[in-house]
Amino acid sequence: MRPWLIGSVCGLLLACSADEGGDVIAPTTPDAGTLDSGAPRDTGVLPDRGTPPVDTGTPTTDSGTSDGPTTDGTPPGDGAGGREVCNNGLDDNGNGMVDEGCPCSPGTDQRCYPGPAAEVGVGPCAYGRQGCDGTGEFGTWTECVGAVTAQPEVCGDGIDQDCNGRPDDGPRCRCMPGTMERCYTGPAGTAGRGICREGMRACDPTGTMFGTCLDEVLPRMEICSNRIDDDCDGVVDNGAMCACPPGMTRECYPGPREEIGRGLCRAGRQICNAGGTMWGACTGAVGPMTEVCGNGLDDDCDGSPDDGCPPMRVCNVPVMLDGDCVTTRCPADCPYPVGCMITMAGGDSRGCVASRPDNPVVYFQEGDVCGAGRVTGTLRCSNVRGTGLNATNCPINKPTRYYPMDRSGCPRT
Repeated sequence: MRPWLIGSVCGLLLACSADEGGDVIAPTTPDAGTLDSGAPRDTGVLPDRGTPPVDTGTPTTDSGTSDGPTTDGTPPGDGAGGREVCNNGLDDNGNGMVDEGCPCSPGTDQRCYPGPAAEVGVGPCAYGRQGCDGTGEFGTWTECVGAVTAQPEVCGDGIDQDCNGRPDDGPRCRCMPGTMERCYTGPAGTAGRGICREGMRACDPTGTMFGTCLDEVLPRMEICSNRIDDDCDGVVDNGAMCACPPGMTRECYPGPREEIGRGLCRAGRQICNAGGTMWGACTGAVGPMTEVCGNGLDDDCDGSPDDGCPPMRVCNVPVMLDGDCVTTRCPADCPYPVGCMITMAGGDSRGCVASRPDNPVVYFQEGDVCGAGRVTGTLRCSNVRGTGLNATNCPINKPTRYYPMDRSGCPRT
């Protein structure tokens, strides 16, 4: 307790009233070490101790009381104490008031801070002042005015409003207003591949967030014909719709590739379209066909000509026909015409042999006038159907030859 306050307290004790019998109650003897044994008794008038101590910049404290921890072990002024420590200018119990309920000498003042003492001097936080108000021997401390206490952090101004030693560290603060940073909103791993590029974004004026990412280049659907990695996966022209490089030509075949070059089967060619999205039609390819018995060819491209055919039987039918525009036929046991060798006796340079591979009847005509004439030679028939009569398997003695499927294909008579 301040020395100039001791006398006042002692005087107050001595001024206690007497009892009803008029006896005066003697004051209690002070503890040793508290009052000097030679000190005069309080006569009820406050001794002149000189002017109250001047504020030296350090909160006025009661010696032995406010310089050390409070009774509950907390440091004075941390706002967590169980009770207020008087006359230290701090809010020990954390209720937002300083030295409330504490006696003071009217007319004096002290510096004060209505918050945790550790904040003072950090950032803008600073002491205020409070005066002692009263008209008697003791007064009470007024409200602490002028103190700058901790406030919610304002992002981006470089000031430590919450007085914790870290400017702009509020829960919503993300960046310094106006600062720029690289940004990219595309899939991870695509930036820097193909067409994809990072952009830039700026911190907004409140410092709470970055703005839109500008000038970034994101993946797009692959364009098949531009030789560029549009989807930024590291591979050029490989989109789901991309089939081939535009204009490229490749071999094609409509069946198993092992058939190519076997028997009649041949590969064709196809060209990629201008957009690179699909191959064109396969042209020129010859695939397997039903085996034609008796032609000596591997029509089904299985490596065996005329396989699956019954044993071939050939019947030679003599042809000795007088006249022109005449017919002959293959016998029932060899019903298919497969060849001939014919001589037409007339003087016309044209000769016509009309037949179908599946029909036993064969028609002969020389020139375009039916009537006189003679047809001789041999008609070759078989029990296995052939490809039909033609200039190779059925030669005639005329420079102009016709081999239609029926007589309507011969010169009109």
